Amino acid sequence: MHTLVLYSHSERADAVLRETAERADELTVLVLAHREEPGKGCCDTRSVLWNEVCRDLAGADLTHAALALSGDERAELALLEWSGLHPADSITAEALRRDADEIVLADPKRVGLGRRERRRLLRRSPLPVSGL
Repeated sequence: MHTLVLYSHSERADAVLRETAERADELTVLVLAHREEPGKGCCDTRSVLWNEVCRDLAGADLTHAALALSGDERAELALLEWSGLHPADSITAEALRRDADEIVLADPKRVGLGRRERRRLLRRSPLPVSGL
């Protein structure tokens, strides 16, 4: 069973991540980072800086996930950058690309998806979604 976990650091997320790792044969931990497309002007440094901040925050979450898993070598940690209106579409596409069997939201209120977007993920994903 390949489980894809959407993660953002919290005590609850750490506990869910460890519990999921115990039962999964293969584990992918994804942290979301919004990517803003630069404007069409000369140089939109705001977008560049914002994207860098988002990646840095996501990197910190990946570090926390690695610590929570205590170096479990079966786990792959990755950053999922998304742009546009609906991160649920990017999450679903990434889960299918990685041949995941299920999606787990480690801490639904902190993972970076609002209530409407969590419902969208549940509706659109061909895979079971838990943690909602």
